[in-house]
Amino acid sequence: MHLTLIGMSGTGKSHWSKKMETLGYRRYSCDELIAERLGEEFEKTGKATHSLAKWMGQPYSKGYHEAEAMYLELESAVIAQICDDLEYATQKDIPVVVDTTGSLIYLQETILKRLRNLTRTVLLNLPIDKHEELFETYLQDPKPVIWNGKYLPCEGENPQKALSRCFGELLVYRNKRYALMSDLELDYTFHHSPNTTVDNLLELIDSGLN
Repeated sequence: MHLTLIGMSGTGKSHWSKKMETLGYRRYSCDELIAERLGEEFEKTGKATHSLAKWMGQPYSKGYHEAEAMYLELESAVIAQICDDLEYATQKDIPVVVDTTGSLIYLQETILKRLRNLTRTVLLNLPIDKHEELFETYLQDPKPVIWNGKYLPCEGENPQKALSRCFGELLVYRNKRYALMSDLELDYTFHHSPNTTVDNLLELIDSGLN
């Protein structure tokens, strides 16, 4: 079974996709593929998300909007590449896991439909009471975030305070979009439990999708 993991950056997509890779899944990391297309300086660090976050900056940073547009363009190209690989694969029996970015929902419907026709989409749920915790993690370990016009500071509002408020609003908006395109939604307490193994996860996915 080919799987696409979706959800906000920091929910565990990379963690679980790497676990699946150890079991024989072919893993596609969209952030790593985007970084490769941006140049050698990203490849050398070995940490694509950190490099991309630094390159993109915050929504109030100079050059952010240009970087945001380029990132989405490259993300679309990467998803198209993955779909091509799946459609023309010579070894159809090798399972695939696609570790998507949090901004997948902003791509054109045609490319999203193509991906969904080739894989089953699994959402790693993030409840609202964990939003503040994710924001703190985001500050300590930055990820590239596409705001897509959702960073809207109030007049006179401190940029950091605006970032915190708008981040929460962004999560609420995105969670609704993720839910609409998912075939299966995994509860946060399950996929974030230290007792959950990759076998447990795959067993639940298999039973939930079949």
